[in-house]
Amino acid sequence: MKKLLVLGPLLTVAAHAEVIQGRIQAIHGNLVKMENGRVAFLDQSPETTLAKDDVVRITIDDRSSVISARKLLTPPGPLPALNALQPEDPTAPFVPTTIESPGTAQAIFDRSNARYKRTSECSDRAHVWAHDEFRATGTKSLKVFVFFTAGYINSVRFKWWFHVAPLYKVRDRQEIRELVMDYRYTDRPMSVKDWTDGFVFSRRACKVTSKFSDYDVNPQTEDCYLIFENMHYRLPAELQERELTGLQKLSTSDLEVRQSRRLAFDP
Repeated sequence: MKKLLVLGPLLTVAAHAEVIQGRIQAIHGNLVKMENGRVAFLDQSPETTLAKDDVVRITIDDRSSVISARKLLTPPGPLPALNALQPEDPTAPFVPTTIESPGTAQAIFDRSNARYKRTSECSDRAHVWAHDEFRATGTKSLKVFVFFTAGYINSVRFKWWFHVAPLYKVRDRQEIRELVMDYRYTDRPMSVKDWTDGFVFSRRACKVTSKFSDYDVNPQTEDCYLIFENMHYRLPAELQERELTGLQKLSTSDLEVRQSRRLAFDP
């Protein structure tokens, strides 16, 4: 019989309880970070120990406090079909397309698939939006990952530890601008700083890094960190793997995009 994690007086599920499930990416003190980006708070000592890489089903209240949790023997759904990482090739780097004008950027934004599910994950939405545009027009985009530190998450009771969206390089007269295309949370292409200001209530600038460990090892020093990568990266685990192995992700399979589409979008 599986042991159920119960936290004292919270045995009765609140009216606004929510169930999140998946693999645990990391645990920092009372903060449980799920692989899909969600956060749960262990505000009371659990009866069952949770650990990194456990696959769990967690019930949380409207403040993201854990009410109960149980470990799953198998993942709650199909795992992403990831392409094998490959050695970096300095003679053939990933070169994103430069969009010819802000008007063209707006057109890309406007044709983003709007049929996303309300409960979908940002990593799946971003993956589909980036690859739909690539397949339609050959335009190669980047991804921008914003990582929220444990200090920031705890200070405002934030529900996510990362967010990701496609990013395009856009020619605006004599300047090349970087614009984020986050159709779920914005109404137009947006600068990175304006985009992060929508999530980081302090409006502090996020520290830019190329190493996932800069965020993961030092979670208290900033409110947020930014990592820019090519369009083929979907999850922080892939960024972490690149840092550990020195290998990079150079392509995305049709199966991987189909899985993200099924998880994030209505037919």
